[in-house]
Amino acid sequence: MTEKAGNGDTFVHFMLPQAHIMSAFVLDRFGVAGINYHKADARTRGLFAVSKDDIAGISALAKEKNLRSVFVVSTCNRTEIYGFAEEVMILAALLTSHTKGNIEEFMEYAYLKSGEAALDHLYDVAAGLDSQILGDYEILGQLKQGVESAISHNMVGPIMHRTLSFAFQASKKIKTDTSISTGTVSVSYAAIDLLKDLDGIAGRSVLVVGTGKFGGNVCKNLRHYLPATGITVCNRTDETAMALAARAGVGFIPWNQLQPAVAAADIVIVCTNAPEPTILASHFTGEKEQLVLDLSIPVNVEPGVRFITGVKVIDVDEISVTILDKNLTRRRSQVPQAREIIQSYKTEFRTWLEEYRYSLHLKNWKDKLQELHGWQPADGCELQSNMVMPANKKAQKAVTRLAVNLRTNQEKGCQFINAINDYLQMP
Repeated sequence: MTEKAGNGDTFVHFMLPQAHIMSAFVLDRFGVAGINYHKADARTRGLFAVSKDDIAGISALAKEKNLRSVFVVSTCNRTEIYGFAEEVMILAALLTSHTKGNIEEFMEYAYLKSGEAALDHLYDVAAGLDSQILGDYEILGQLKQGVESAISHNMVGPIMHRTLSFAFQASKKIKTDTSISTGTVSVSYAAIDLLKDLDGIAGRSVLVVGTGKFGGNVCKNLRHYLPATGITVCNRTDETAMALAARAGVGFIPWNQLQPAVAAADIVIVCTNAPEPTILASHFTGEKEQLVLDLSIPVNVEPGVRFITGVKVIDVDEISVTILDKNLTRRRSQVPQAREIIQSYKTEFRTWLEEYRYSLHLKNWKDKLQELHGWQPADGCELQSNMVMPANKKAQKAVTRLAVNLRTNQEKGCQFINAINDYLQMP
């Protein structure tokens, strides 16, 4: 800024940027608070599942707390909240403010990670290395879905955006360059794999309850791997179920016909995310053998269904255990390569973070140089436009030179002093 002295002379004060604004300071504020299959069973995880309305509430509360970047991932095997905050407990409190479970219950099962540990966790989740089924690639889509929801609430800032971009690129590279995600590596496919082993599966009637993205994947896999089964879909919103039925080429059952549809089906696959059970004991007659696969979190099959004669219920954890060992040795052998890929992208991210810090410094510096050259003379006469344009070019040249020096010279403290001399010596 400029300041007038008592004798009328003008002095220019340069506000040099503070290096601690970015880089390590920023990464230290990155955190994740979550609960997953490692310590919590399906019913416990269900206490902390969140809906679209919950995410809207969490986003609104985050804004009230002046947080810029926060997003939530809620899937069948985890609920996590990521963000930039002074303390990771702030994120935990945000999440549990909109869940059935409270903060005390959450902390019994939760993991809290900050800085480098949180960044490692994000990369592991995106790559399927921290999934219940090693290499589960569906998690990437679920992660992106959580981010898109946060973007819709204006809760993903530029640094978070780039943090995620590098993690997503690493996941894609791992998917392409390794075989860690081949075979049975998703819950939706695991359910199909389980059904393929059933005697007489051809000709069985399958009812899919819940037609969101997950239910759509189940229908797609059923059509592809078990085309001889009779498939129908049902959803609380009939229009959504009708749209999926049309896309997948399967049958449609209106919601008000759910009870007779459940009673008639040989296999019921539940993919809803309703806060209370949608499949009730009263839906069954007990007159035939039936299989119920509950892929939902929270669980959407009433506990009493397990006690009905002839009805077998398998939840998402039991399904994962059933197929966990298939191709596991081969997939585990790919983990070291996957970690090398992750490390390379983390290195690129840190480089970007440093350069992003410099970009803020350089913008500040350019503004100050232009302010220096554009100050008003003491007599109040304005500078002519033909003087301003060369000044802008001169400032840009100085900033470009400074940018090169900042990236190549480790003695950062001297760079701005040297830049002053360079600028003053320019013709």
